[in-house]
Amino acid sequence: MAKKILVLGGGVGGVVAAKKLAERLRGRADFEITIINDTDYYLLPPLLVNIALGDLDPAQAQLPLSMLAKRGVRYVKANITKVDPENRTVETDKGKFTYDYLIASLGIENDFKTYNLGVGYHNFSLDGALKLREALRSFSGGNVVVFTPEPIYRCGVYPFEIVGQLDTVFRKRGIRDKVNITLIHPFEKPIQPLGPEAAKITMEVFKQKGINYVGNARPVEVDDKNKTVVITSDKVKYDLLIVVPPARLPKPFEGTSLVVDTPMGKWTAANVYTGRSPKFDDVYLPGEHSMPTIGLPTAGVPVHFTALASAGAIAGEILGQPIDPAQINAMTCAMDYGELGLMFNCDIKLDMNNNKANWMGSCYSILTSPLGKLIKDVFYKTWLKTTM
Repeated sequence: MAKKILVLGGGVGGVVAAKKLAERLRGRADFEITIINDTDYYLLPPLLVNIALGDLDPAQAQLPLSMLAKRGVRYVKANITKVDPENRTVETDKGKFTYDYLIASLGIENDFKTYNLGVGYHNFSLDGALKLREALRSFSGGNVVVFTPEPIYRCGVYPFEIVGQLDTVFRKRGIRDKVNITLIHPFEKPIQPLGPEAAKITMEVFKQKGINYVGNARPVEVDDKNKTVVITSDKVKYDLLIVVPPARLPKPFEGTSLVVDTPMGKWTAANVYTGRSPKFDDVYLPGEHSMPTIGLPTAGVPVHFTALASAGAIAGEILGQPIDPAQINAMTCAMDYGELGLMFNCDIKLDMNNNKANWMGSCYSILTSPLGKLIKDVFYKTWLKTTM
C-alpha cells in the first residue's frame, strides 16, 4: 500500500520537503505526496519588500503550486483548521485528511492586534506589501517610524534593512531632506544577535544615512489618534508608520500535544537534527513555528535546511536506508541596506544533548560591499526560478 505523506504549507518548508521527497522516492517506493495550502501559489516572502518598494510586480515573486504535479505531488487548496496527531488526521474546510507521515510547515501568525499594530503599514503579506507601496508612492515628507515591538518576528534582519532601503528610495525621489527615519527595536544595539561586528557596521550605516535608532525599547501601544508610538521611555511621532508584527503560533496547532511552553512563548517542539516531533514518530515540524524551540531564527534559511532534514529522515525510513538528514551547519545572512550590501556567516553547532542549534557568537563578516546587495537579489530570484 502506498505511503501517504501529507505536507501542510506551501511556503519554503513545505515546497522544499515535498520536492525532496518526490526526488528521493520516485521509482523506489510506492507513495502519495499531498501538499495543502490556502493559496494557489508559492510566494517567496523576502521579495515582498521588493514589491513594497516598487522594484517587483507580484507575479515576479510567486509560482503556482500546481507546478509540483510534474514531480508527482498533488496540490489541494484548503484552509487548515486543526492538526490531530493522536488520530493521524488534519482538519480543513475541505474535509479531513489522513496520513502515514505528516510534514507541517505553517510559518507563523503575524500578531497585529497586540500594541494596536493594525493601524500601520507592513509588508508581511502580499496585500500588505501592495498597500505599503501605495503609501510610499504618495508620501511626500514627515516622520517615518519602523516599529518592532518584540524580538521574535519573521526575518530578523528586516527592520534594519528596510530603514536603509527607505533612505535610498527617498534620496532617489529627492525628498530625503524632508524625511526623518526612526527605527524602534527591542535590541539595545541593532542586529545584536549577529554580534558586535554587525552591530558596529550597522550603526555606522545608520549614522551615515541619518537614521535614528531607538534601542532597548519596551512597547506600550500605537496611539493612532495622536500619531505616536508609545514606549515606556518615550513617545515617538509618526506621519507614516511601518510595523513589524510579533510572531505567534499558527492556529491549527493551538491546544495540540505538538506544542510546548518556552520562555519565548508557545511553539511546536521538534528535534534539532531531523525536525521530528519528540512525541510522534510520524510527525515532522520543519517550520518557523519550531525554530524558537531549537534556537534558530524564524526565517527561511533554517526552515529550508530543516525541511531537507525532515524529508531525508522520512525517505530513509520508507526506503530502509540509513537516515542522513544533512542538517544545517552554517547560516549565511545577506542584508540589503540600500546602496550597501552585507553578508555575514554564522557557524552552527548542533547540541544534541540539549536539542539546540548554537550559532550566536560565531558570526563574522564575509562581505561589505554594494556587491552584497546584488548577490542577495540574484540568490532570491534564482532560488524562486529553481524551486519547482
